[in-house]
Amino acid sequence: MVAATIFLLHLAAAVYAFLKYRKESLGEGFLAVGFMLIIFAVGWTVATMLTNLLFTPEWFVKWYYQPVQSHFWYLVRKELNRDTISLLILTIGEAAFYSVFLEMGGSKRESAGPPDAKLPKPEQK
Repeated sequence: MVAATIFLLHLAAAVYAFLKYRKESLGEGFLAVGFMLIIFAVGWTVATMLTNLLFTPEWFVKWYYQPVQSHFWYLVRKELNRDTISLLILTIGEAAFYSVFLEMGGSKRESAGPPDAKLPKPEQK
């Protein structure tokens, strides 16, 4: 369920990026979604490699087969596997990356102004 929620969050972000950049052109919208797909695929691969290094199979065997005292910990144990942990790491990393990336892009666009704003005004006689 946690993994499905993370995938839906990524789908909502892709739709948002498409609609935001579609205002400029349709190609810009598809380019934004393609960029997000590349970041997602590469980021998930790197996060999975990190998770495999940090959480060894022996650790998960010990964690899964020790007795639990509450229903909450049973659900946590059921939901959190290496794939879910790597998706959580990916989502946190993407959130930081996109917040910095969109902040930089937004400040440049706002300060640039319209393209003809920097042209000198023609003299009138």
